[in-house]
Amino acid sequence: MNRSNALHDSNAKQIGATNLFASESVVWLWVSIVFIVYVVRFFHLISRYAVNIFFADQWDFNNATLFEKHSLWQMFRWQHGPHRQGLGALFEKLVDPLLGWNSRAEAFVIGGVIVAAAICALWLKKRLCGNLSVFDVAIPAILFTTAQWQTLFMTQNFAHGPFPLLLLLLYCISWSSKTQAVRYPLLLFVNFVTIYTGFGVFLGVLTPILLILDYWTGTPQTRLSKIYFMSAIIVALSSLVSFFVGYKFQSAISCFSLRPQSPTSYVHFVALMFANFFAVRRLTLAAELVGTIVLTAVLISLITCIWLLFRDNRTNVVGDNRSRALIVVSLTAFTLVFCFNTAYGRLCEGLQASSISRYVIYLEPAVLGFYFFLLSFHQSTMRKFLLSGFLIAVVAASLYRDRGGMGFAWNVKQHWKTCYLQTEDIEGCNKVADFPIYPNPQRNHLKEKLEYLKRTRQNLYLDQKVQ
Repeated sequence: MNRSNALHDSNAKQIGATNLFASESVVWLWVSIVFIVYVVRFFHLISRYAVNIFFADQWDFNNATLFEKHSLWQMFRWQHGPHRQGLGALFEKLVDPLLGWNSRAEAFVIGGVIVAAAICALWLKKRLCGNLSVFDVAIPAILFTTAQWQTLFMTQNFAHGPFPLLLLLLYCISWSSKTQAVRYPLLLFVNFVTIYTGFGVFLGVLTPILLILDYWTGTPQTRLSKIYFMSAIIVALSSLVSFFVGYKFQSAISCFSLRPQSPTSYVHFVALMFANFFAVRRLTLAAELVGTIVLTAVLISLITCIWLLFRDNRTNVVGDNRSRALIVVSLTAFTLVFCFNTAYGRLCEGLQASSISRYVIYLEPAVLGFYFFLLSFHQSTMRKFLLSGFLIAVVAASLYRDRGGMGFAWNVKQHWKTCYLQTEDIEGCNKVADFPIYPNPQRNHLKEKLEYLKRTRQNLYLDQKVQ
């Protein structure tokens, strides 16, 4: 009888293991298929709207890598507006010469960087939760949203959006490491590179705070030694201070004033930024309501995770739960710092500036962080209900296309390019396209740069037929 029971138990375990493997395989297949569908749609969008010509700020920040000669360190520290180019400039210098500085090809490469970021997000989720779930299709829905179209093919800049997103996810993966000898050196290295890359500079403000939070809320077994902790703080602060060596304050817009406006107006602006992510773009009551709900949800996830970290050791906030809390704080805090800084800098343009497409990629970390927060709910029914609602919202938002804006961008760039290859008349082509390729051609020496591209057969001249 005992042998019979043992055999029965063994068979039951084997069947259970087989069913579990089959279930996990189905989930992997489901997530993979949805991921691939989003990727194909993403690159189809790029193929449809990307045009091979520099536009707007590209004629400025490409001084570092193309139109002038500079060392790699100078490229890395190159300041464009309020941020530096960092890893974006180095990557551009590595890749773009191989492409003939083809802006259309560069758009596909930027798409590839975002695909890499999405893979990192899935890997991060697996590290935090052990396995993928059917709800993880929310991750490609978040990272492949078409609302970020300006980042892809309007004024492409590796440093402004794509690389800060990828680096932030690598930063979070560093937090998930269980080995201190790996976690903190990797964390500090990624932090340094991110500080210098676009608006990743805001991570430099957060890292010392996160290190202190990690130390104060850790258990004696997981806490760093005081010497190691102080060394990490010094390195993090030194990285941030180094950013400001030789830094010149440059506002991105002429109407900016240091004088602050009403705090409620900033909150209103940020709420509309989140509404824009969820495809509610017009300045309506619906946009205000949606944005306020999302902003409140993100703030709740941030505050709750900080509270979880500060609870005493009897709550068992250790291991994966602790890593998840730190990562949610990192993702949501980064986006909120970016958003309120953007509101401070752009509010003078009016609330409509909250709907600028190139800001969307910086909202993705907070939405992803909120998703990780929902996964931490212990009550199964509530968790599934909230995750289902969240999934519906992000998928619906990801399907929206701003066809008017995308079409306008394509028309301006394509018509200007066609005109200039025929006439080489900047002002005339601005009129033909009904929009300037650069607002002040004389200040930027645009004619000389176009002549250089012609001599070297790069960028728009790659497409000119040889006579």
